[in-house]
Amino acid sequence: MIMEKFDLRCDYNCSNQNDGYDVFDVQCDDMHCNTIITGNPPCLLKWIRDLLQTNLRDDNRRLRVSMDMIWHQFLNDTNIRTPVTIQFCHESRCIIYHVSPPENFPRSNLERFLNHDCVDFVGFGMQKKVQYLGKVFNLKVKNWFDIPFVACCLNPELSFRENFNLPLPNMVFKEFSKCYPKPTYLLQSNWRLIQLSSEKVMYATLDCYFAYKLAVHLSIPRKIELEVLILS
Repeated sequence: MIMEKFDLRCDYNCSNQNDGYDVFDVQCDDMHCNTIITGNPPCLLKWIRDLLQTNLRDDNRRLRVSMDMIWHQFLNDTNIRTPVTIQFCHESRCIIYHVSPPENFPRSNLERFLNHDCVDFVGFGMQKKVQYLGKVFNLKVKNWFDIPFVACCLNPELSFRENFNLPLPNMVFKEFSKCYPKPTYLLQSNWRLIQLSSEKVMYATLDCYFAYKLAVHLSIPRKIELEVLILS
């Protein structure tokens, strides 16, 4: 059986050398995502501020943001414990913070964002990432939800029930009926290089973007809040 694949594209859009970022348009079938890639902490901080100011004007509103981190498998990287990227996505806007050099991890820029009362972070393998951020950088992620775990708990009738560690490509296939291959050779290449290839930008974007789309489709974490209200 031949599995249908997504039509994927990643096109360079523009750059801002003063603020230190590049912009890419990532396309997946008829879905589009605007991605900023930067290694400049003030650029990350501005993206976060704009996101919060735009979406949290109402005191009663909550903000769903997908989060991902990539640790690559490049054998010559002596700083393999430090992730090469940290990504955030909301709706059709993503940012990839490129941790290069490894000492450029944006701890101070993430502190208030990750610990925000009204921001819910969703993703895959979240427990590992949350524990890592706490142990290595003393960063607290206040509200976080692991998508496969929550999906299994709240949707026992679905085909991925009882699989609390279902990988992203498997869950994407079950939800979209299309194959999302993640080429292993990309992770084994050098992500510490100053400029990431468009293929790496696309891979890092789609991992975070698909996590956001899945969380929206499965009503995570909204469904948790509803069930807590019902039980109470």
